[in-house]
Amino acid sequence: MRIATNYILKEHIGPFLFGLAVITFVLIMDFILDILNLIISKGLPTLVILEVFVLNLAWMLALSIPMSVLVAVLMAFGRLSADFEITAFKACGVSYHRLLIPVIIASTLLTIAMMWFNDRVLPEANHRARILMSDITRKKPAWNIEPGVFIDSFPGYHILIQKVAADRVHVEGITIYEQKDRDIPRTIAAKRGIIAFTADQRTLKIDLQDGEIHEPDQDDPGKYRRLKFENQSIYINDTGNELVRSDSEYRGDREQNVSMMRESNKKIMDKIVSAQDNIVGKINQAFEFVNIELRSSKESPNPINLDTASGLQRIIGELKKIDKHVKYEVQNLNAFERQYNSMLVEIHKKFAIPVACIVFTLLGGPLGVLSRRGGMGTGLGLSLLFFVLYWAFLIGGEELADRRLISAFWAMWGANTILGAAGIYLLVKTVRETVFIQFRPPDFLAKIIDHFSNRIRLS
Repeated sequence: MRIATNYILKEHIGPFLFGLAVITFVLIMDFILDILNLIISKGLPTLVILEVFVLNLAWMLALSIPMSVLVAVLMAFGRLSADFEITAFKACGVSYHRLLIPVIIASTLLTIAMMWFNDRVLPEANHRARILMSDITRKKPAWNIEPGVFIDSFPGYHILIQKVAADRVHVEGITIYEQKDRDIPRTIAAKRGIIAFTADQRTLKIDLQDGEIHEPDQDDPGKYRRLKFENQSIYINDTGNELVRSDSEYRGDREQNVSMMRESNKKIMDKIVSAQDNIVGKINQAFEFVNIELRSSKESPNPINLDTASGLQRIIGELKKIDKHVKYEVQNLNAFERQYNSMLVEIHKKFAIPVACIVFTLLGGPLGVLSRRGGMGTGLGLSLLFFVLYWAFLIGGEELADRRLISAFWAMWGANTILGAAGIYLLVKTVRETVFIQFRPPDFLAKIIDHFSNRIRLS
């Protein structure tokens, strides 16, 4: 039996790696399209680009591994069924569910590994990826000195250079249009110059030689000044294209592990309780205020007229103030409850998605036997169909949970429950060797079909 187990597992390795490569490649290509413009415009070094991809590879693997399990099971059992190897196993006394047991055990081990990955590796990778992308966004655009081409990379400056030496430092024929902190721009022209960064690589220093400054008067644009110089230096701050790395202690819900999220939910629950207490307190304050006013009016020698008395206006004004406070606290309460539900959804998601490996094994085995000679195309097609269905359940469940229409548990585990039940049903049907779906047309439809069939035979 060990030989059969090893044989079944080996049949899954190739399709699993194939599915993992294809699905991850598709996710990477989609990711590249999103950040390609950012990478090109910022002039990132190769190591930084690789770091961006490696950090974002974590969430890609969290999605692609369960889907690859479905691809592997579909393709493996489809081939075994198409080549009548499952029939051969049955002839030797090995039932179909016995063939599926080692695959379920393997998917269970993979599920445990993915739970650890989603709880420990994925949040840290998401956290570092967010910080890195934030640093890249703040990075100054890459720029190159090209003769005869305006350099517009520096806010407030437009630089035109006619000739650039081989060292890319010494230049000739420099024209600078400067408008930084000025209503009317001034023009600086020089025959020669040296362009280089300061030692900290954050300030651009332009040493100009033998030039002129043409500057309109700020107060009277009709007046004009021309100044000649032999040497002039211009400093443009914060222009270095070095990537400045930063750090952040803040973590979003997808950047926290389970223990962090539970701790965050405890704090959010304290805020929810505080908001509820404030609402109850304000309502009690309103009742108490009305009772005091009515009691004092009865004890007064001139009781208030509920239609015209100033006391009634005072009551209405105070109730309006309390109403504003209550509405404000209700908004806070709704916001805190959404945060709490969102955090619960993320907690359940860390476990629900890995369990999909087991669900897809139960579902993929019978479907693989059904598809038979479909090959890789059928395996990938069915996998994509069911994974889109699974992901639609997750997204819809998350939206319903945010609106507090269903619990966070069913929002994340509903897809596993439905598809798992379908997988068990198909598994039972496969073991019993019965058809999955039986369709018996109504009697009147059967008579119509028979009538047309007889007409076709007679003709």
